[in-house]
Amino acid sequence: MLPLIDNSRTALRLAAAAMFAALLAFSGFAYSTSAESPAGGAQAPEVQKLVRDGVAIEFKVIPDEREGVVKEGDFVNVEFRIRDADSGAPVKGIYPAVWMDIAKPWDQPEREDARSCGERVQVFMQGIVGLRPMVDLNSYFVLAMNNDATISVIDPIVGITGITKLYASINLPGPGAEWAKTLDERRMFVSIPGKSLVAIVDLTTFRVVDTIDAGHLPVRLALQPDEKYLWVANNGDPEGNNSGVTVIDIVAGKKVGFMQTGKGQHHELAFSGDSRFAYVSNRNEGTVTVFDTARLEKVAEIEVGERVIGIAYSNQSEALYATDGKLGQISVIDGSSHEIVKRIKVKPGVGPIGVSQKGRWVVAANSHEDEVYAIDVAINRIRHRLEVERKPYQVAFSTHFVYVRSMGSERVSMFEINHLNTMDKVPVSSFAAGTHAPSKTTDLSLASAITQAPGEAAVLVTSPSDKTVYYYMEGMNAPMGNFRNYGHSPRAVQVADRTLREEEGGVYTAKVRVPAAGTYDVAFVMESPNILHCFEMAAERDPLLHLEDAARLEFLDITRKVTIDDDVTVKFRVIDPNTGDNISGLKDVRVHYYRAPSFDRRMAPATEVGDGVYKLDTKLSKPGVYYFFVGSKTARLNMNEASFLSMQASRPAATN
Repeated sequence: MLPLIDNSRTALRLAAAAMFAALLAFSGFAYSTSAESPAGGAQAPEVQKLVRDGVAIEFKVIPDEREGVVKEGDFVNVEFRIRDADSGAPVKGIYPAVWMDIAKPWDQPEREDARSCGERVQVFMQGIVGLRPMVDLNSYFVLAMNNDATISVIDPIVGITGITKLYASINLPGPGAEWAKTLDERRMFVSIPGKSLVAIVDLTTFRVVDTIDAGHLPVRLALQPDEKYLWVANNGDPEGNNSGVTVIDIVAGKKVGFMQTGKGQHHELAFSGDSRFAYVSNRNEGTVTVFDTARLEKVAEIEVGERVIGIAYSNQSEALYATDGKLGQISVIDGSSHEIVKRIKVKPGVGPIGVSQKGRWVVAANSHEDEVYAIDVAINRIRHRLEVERKPYQVAFSTHFVYVRSMGSERVSMFEINHLNTMDKVPVSSFAAGTHAPSKTTDLSLASAITQAPGEAAVLVTSPSDKTVYYYMEGMNAPMGNFRNYGHSPRAVQVADRTLREEEGGVYTAKVRVPAAGTYDVAFVMESPNILHCFEMAAERDPLLHLEDAARLEFLDITRKVTIDDDVTVKFRVIDPNTGDNISGLKDVRVHYYRAPSFDRRMAPATEVGDGVYKLDTKLSKPGVYYFFVGSKTARLNMNEASFLSMQASRPAATN
């Protein structure tokens, strides 16, 4: 495999770091291990400052939790503020390389054989398996959704050395169909049609941490732009039964409800830019259903045509674009009135549709005609018709290019977005992503086979038939590298970004999970001027993560008989098995309850009411005997082994 070339953001970081590691090893390059930082202690450090060679660097760690203390297992925001030392002007676009690694474990604070910060940087740059930093903020992980019930997690940096590429494997309850991740890169949601579930994946541990009932055949899913709700499209049967959307509150981790839409054995999802409206296409009825996301109510049913294949929303024109594959037209729907303001005539076979990142261009593909249409949203007219490879079925965008994946060819078509602004013929080029066309496999995913790699100059493309993920650098004639998938067939690709981001001018941040307690060296490498500096971060030990025995459970204020539809409170305390004290601060306490023998199963989070006492407020809508089980991974409470509560729900007594 060829190494990734150096015009991506990640490669620039790593090339700079490699240069400094070499300088350190061979020319006595000096580095410092502390600035104005506190020594020792587990409190979150104040701002640590370094001024050198005309540059002022400020480093701080901001805990997510309100206690203001960095603890193992918690999320923290790592921030570097880089400015010109004299003028105070922000230093933009420098892409520093950063590693975080334990210098002093909490239980071995005086290790004499520990490597220095600079020595560890040299080792990290070599990509040696087993010798990695605890936190690497210079790269990303490649996620490949496979045709079996797994997601492969590939480390592209180690892969460059040729030693290994597979970092982890995520085991799903069943084969996935579609996925979506939160903006903070903490969680990813995967639809599992065969199990009627959505799996929640922790992107820091790469494990499934929960599942949520998602109704009949959940396939497409998407987060609202404000991430309040996750919308899951439920494919109906030929008669239109069970056709609609399931809405999930991602904070509470529970299903809010199911809403019926028009008939459709398949639905696509789109949202207005302000998250006010959700749009659901109904393929069989040729309609689009519009929901108010605040009230979760249907506000419109738009008759588009005969067979709605794809929908996409442009924030720039504030309009929804819907393709009709049977009539061969693209309808433009006003985002406020929800009325069709224009129908753009194309040819039958039009289907997949997408919007460029800035919202200026809508691109729709026609699988029958082997062409794509580029619509200028400023005038809602087709500006270009472009020929692409055989049977295009997916459209994807990077910052500067449009990519089209085709069923009948191993080659990926591409053209530059800036060229769409001219009236000249737009050149279309292509590159081979493998040796076999996607049609050679029988199990293609609706999830995208193309995604942009962090760095804005490259994309990752899956080839299921070749069982490979390809890395393509924009402007090249062929992919620059590939990642084998160890026997799995990758159907879709995503990334879990670990790189620092420039949130504003000169301010570089990342959200990380602290893997262990101790004092960390935070190695910072900058290319111009040449700086290698080690800041410091200390993390407290969290005793909850080290319980040797499972916690005990005691139910409080027990009520054995209730009336249906009345408010019911289940209260309990979680007890440390060693000290007998209540355990406060648990964030993963959940209650599983159902009506005997096994009806109306529900899972809900419990809330802490103080001093290790937790409660669940609910209502029981049907008469019967209910059983309540409590679980917490942190407290090692297993729902199958912990105490449970039973409760009889009856109808109200008849009144004369």
